[in-house]
Amino acid sequence: MDEAFIYLIKVNIALVVFYLFYRLLFSQDTFFVMRRFCLWIILGASFIYPLVTFSFEEEQKIAIQQAVVQYAPNLLPELSVFPEGHLASVGIWDVLRFCYWGIVTLLLGRIVIQMVSIIQLVYKGKRTYCCSVSVITLSGKITPFSFFKWIFVSPSLYNSDDMQEIITHERTHAEQYHSLDVMVSEILCAFFWMNPAMWLLKCEIRRNLEFLADKRVVHSGFDRKTYQYHLLRLSNPSAAAQIVNKFNVSPLKKRIMMMNKKRTSRMGLIKYALLVPIAGLLILSSNVQAIVHMNENVMGVMGQDSIVAKGIVVDTNDLPLVGVSVIMKGTGIGTMTNDKGEFSITVKPGTVLIFSYVGKANQFIPVKSAKKIQIKMTTEPVVLDELVVVGYSEKDDKNEDIFQVVEDMPQFIGEDGNVMKFLAKRIRYPLEAQKKNITGKVFVTFVINKNGEPVNFRIAKSVDPLLDREAIRVLQLMPNWKPGTQRGNPVSVEYTVPINFQLQ
Repeated sequence: MDEAFIYLIKVNIALVVFYLFYRLLFSQDTFFVMRRFCLWIILGASFIYPLVTFSFEEEQKIAIQQAVVQYAPNLLPELSVFPEGHLASVGIWDVLRFCYWGIVTLLLGRIVIQMVSIIQLVYKGKRTYCCSVSVITLSGKITPFSFFKWIFVSPSLYNSDDMQEIITHERTHAEQYHSLDVMVSEILCAFFWMNPAMWLLKCEIRRNLEFLADKRVVHSGFDRKTYQYHLLRLSNPSAAAQIVNKFNVSPLKKRIMMMNKKRTSRMGLIKYALLVPIAGLLILSSNVQAIVHMNENVMGVMGQDSIVAKGIVVDTNDLPLVGVSVIMKGTGIGTMTNDKGEFSITVKPGTVLIFSYVGKANQFIPVKSAKKIQIKMTTEPVVLDELVVVGYSEKDDKNEDIFQVVEDMPQFIGEDGNVMKFLAKRIRYPLEAQKKNITGKVFVTFVINKNGEPVNFRIAKSVDPLLDREAIRVLQLMPNWKPGTQRGNPVSVEYTVPINFQLQ
């Protein structure tokens, strides 16, 4: 499943969990500043927790492909091939993806339009200054509102006492940057429009901001009852943008009840600490799922009777060798020794491990138990060819060591480093194979030698000679790669690429 899709699912789950948690514990207290901070934590934690992962076993980082592990040392991404002129059919996921992004675009467009309308009001109105904010006076009937450092009012509609209450209320929004909370919640609603919890969280955010502003008005010396009657008189506002802080935003009943509510005991602050274990549980659940999925892949190849082979690799002077390639014979599963020359890998009893290192003779060691082993690698003797020319010999490329795991893997140079893009532009579906309805997945193995040349092309898994020949043909078109290196020396590395020929 697509990683981005999984991430979105986890974020949506977190939003639902945190919203229910907020409603249950925090929505009725009078710690408005703490509630604002809590809501920011909820939004941040929902988006961050899916990215937090823990790794418990180093060797489990190795990618395992059970279906092709027997002939896939380094498996490149699959290349799908369709007949020329073929258009891939539009599936349900394509339709859903189009609908999702279409609605996101509309909602974001609405936000942009509202911002433009606010900026237009700034230029139409008369600007005065009150402390650190700008007051924009407008003609006509408009409900007082604020947007960041701008306060918009129609003085002709209110008496002087009402205006003082309005300015105090809106100054709170402006000075405490409440518009930032509103903008973030609106943008998140645009991206998570399908999640009711996100819309409900947006309502909680806006409602709490009004509680903060109401509290400031009451504590500034204005009569509480008079202020509440003032709110009731303005209960039928004209339309205003959704991204602003409106003076009489609904529901008024909850605002009035909260103003009259007895202050919550400070002991109630303790419950906010519960956010930490809730976030921890979400992170733990996310990692448990990943570990279980990884273990299923490992067990699919290893079986239930696997053991952990550990040991150290040294040279003839008993000094540890760093970067030794350790591969299970017949598979692409492997690891490398660390800076202490140590290695650890999960294998079946009886598995033969191949230890390879530049300038050293390969070692083939069968693993019979979990007992720690020590491997001593000797210098590989130089064998000359039978025909000696000008005093030195050249080693046949066919007898070179072929690595599967090296410190620096080969890099494709063309097409911005994207080998699959290069192949996709040049591969063709054989017409004869199309007529015979021949389909299937061909696996081709090749080697990038120490000069960076693609060589030794062979079919690891055949479907039909027609498809096999096309797969080999397109791979032979590859330009030279940047060769892989081990301990700074260029070496040969083997790859396998699956090419899927499909007729639809």
